[in-house]
Amino acid sequence: MRNQLLFACSIFLIFYFTFGIVYGHKDKLIGVGVARIDITPEKPVRLAGYSGRDNPFDGVHHKLWAKAMAFGNKKEGFSILITVDLLGIPGKITEKVRFELGNSIALSPENFTICASHTHSGPQIGNIVSHFNKPLNPDELAEIAAYAMDLTEKLKKVSLMAVQNIKSSSVSWGQGEVDFAVNRRTSINPNSVVEHALPILKISDSDGAVRAILFSYACHAVTLGPKNNVVHGDWAGEAQLQIEENFPGAIALVAIGCGADQNSDPRMNSKDPHMDLENAKKQGKSIADEVNRVVSGHSLTPLKQAPSGKMTYIDLTFADVPDPKKLAEDAKDSGRTSNYSRLLLSRMARSEAIPMKISYPIQVWNFGKELTMIFLGGEVVVDYSLRLKKELGADRIWVNSYANDMPCYIPSLRILKEGGYEAEGAMIGYEKPSHFTEDVEEKVMEGIYSILPKKF
Repeated sequence: MRNQLLFACSIFLIFYFTFGIVYGHKDKLIGVGVARIDITPEKPVRLAGYSGRDNPFDGVHHKLWAKAMAFGNKKEGFSILITVDLLGIPGKITEKVRFELGNSIALSPENFTICASHTHSGPQIGNIVSHFNKPLNPDELAEIAAYAMDLTEKLKKVSLMAVQNIKSSSVSWGQGEVDFAVNRRTSINPNSVVEHALPILKISDSDGAVRAILFSYACHAVTLGPKNNVVHGDWAGEAQLQIEENFPGAIALVAIGCGADQNSDPRMNSKDPHMDLENAKKQGKSIADEVNRVVSGHSLTPLKQAPSGKMTYIDLTFADVPDPKKLAEDAKDSGRTSNYSRLLLSRMARSEAIPMKISYPIQVWNFGKELTMIFLGGEVVVDYSLRLKKELGADRIWVNSYANDMPCYIPSLRILKEGGYEAEGAMIGYEKPSHFTEDVEEKVMEGIYSILPKKF
């Protein structure tokens, strides 16, 4: 009897370790589809990101892309993440694409997100059309409007392409590190902080071949300065190109972390602007090399579930109504804020209300217990990511900003008190009346915590 029991146990263990592990591996596969679509402007438009460029772009250095990653299936629904090689994505475009896709496929609003690379050498799409020293003429406005309308259709198309391309895939994530980002506020606070984390999501087919890589880094894409008037993805575009060279057939997607106060270094070589191109390539290579090291290693964490999303909108309030006399002084100038000062003055003269708050999008994607992605709108400073990782654990938190909308800078309380560009100077360029009230950080944090899983 004892021998029979041992024999039965042996047979069970043989079947478990041969068939059980195999079937367990299959259970971990997730339906994932990836696709890309060219969003390079077909006609010259003004480039976004610097106020001093007075003419439409001179040429195209390399193409810009929208890339989509779709998870799930028809029965359980889909989750779609799009990345775009643009300064930002207007919330109205995100909402339109989200709504129209939701009418055609099983997609709920909280499971759709768009992340921008924040390249300062991409086309203006209406985020801050009053940002320029030289006002846009009617023809330039028409080109921007036409590009934005075409972009909306392309974002829907690439989403459906990714859904149609869904295949059983292995999904895993890990983190590397690169160090070319520096905090640009050190003249205000020498102890300003920086984040060098490089989170990476790898999608592989059932045979182990890499299908897609999503990565994120907290840094402005500003290696190319305002003297560059050529379409370019900056370091983020170079990184994508080099990753795709390292993994033939794969699609590389880039998001940006909380890098609103982080600049690439070196950048903007005034003596030899061509060096900016070389620096962007070097910075892209540093990311591609680190991605290759992490992806080729054995430290990635497998993800067992497709992402499940939650979303909320919170009100962030402005501190002051602008002074008409100060607006008048600014409007007489020809600087980058004068256009908006004139607009505000005109509204105030007609007794129109000045919007004193924004509706701010916060989104969370949970990949089971192993990973939570947080998506924040606008230009978010590094304090938010560092605080979230300290409070929740850096081994399971991935924070992206420049997601779903581009309302303005989102400063922390520390930066609000320090003042400077990210706290106040940039606001009027974003057509906002003043800096935020001092509860901005706690409101954002409360919004994030309100939609995090209970396990946190």
